[in-house]
Amino acid sequence: MNGFTINGVGTIDGGQFSTLKIDGTGRCTGDLEAESIEVDGTFKCEGNVKTGLFDCDGSAKLHGNLEAKKIDVDGLLSVKSGKIEAEEIDCDGLIDVGGEVSADIIQADGYIRAKEIVGDRVSIKSHMGRLVKVLNKKSEIGMIEATTVDLEGVWANTVNGRDITIGPRCEIKTVDCNGTLYIDEKATVGEITGNFQRRG
Repeated sequence: MNGFTINGVGTIDGGQFSTLKIDGTGRCTGDLEAESIEVDGTFKCEGNVKTGLFDCDGSAKLHGNLEAKKIDVDGLLSVKSGKIEAEEIDCDGLIDVGGEVSADIIQADGYIRAKEIVGDRVSIKSHMGRLVKVLNKKSEIGMIEATTVDLEGVWANTVNGRDITIGPRCEIKTVDCNGTLYIDEKATVGEITGNFQRRG
């Protein structure tokens, strides 16, 4: 497998690469597999993407699924009709997913919009990202299900977990907790269920 770089404007059919780097405007019309993908410019892919590292400092719009060991987003990642599967996600930018996000560890200081997030450790603190400060947005997630959940500046329908921290600027309709639960006085929570202990 060879490495490939798009500097200006370029289109690839898909295929397998060792590394793929997009510095300009790139488009992929099929399925893509690589050891690492770096997006510093603008990238659109119509197929599924499978990679070890997906590093997005620019703008990436994917129409299929994204599967990676690690996803690092400082720019904008849009997966409109697919889902994201990863071992680790680090987001200081914006992630917009039409389907589910599944990852062992999610660490986000940026903004995430998704129908569902499933993981082991999920930390989303949307007030800290530089783009979110400008936009003054909250992350919007239908359901979050994880062992440990730590949220700030998040709107969600349902949060399920063992150890849950609902920080300031959160709006959560339902929390189901079976461990320890902390709710900040600047958060709004509707219904609370489960076998839990409140932390002060």
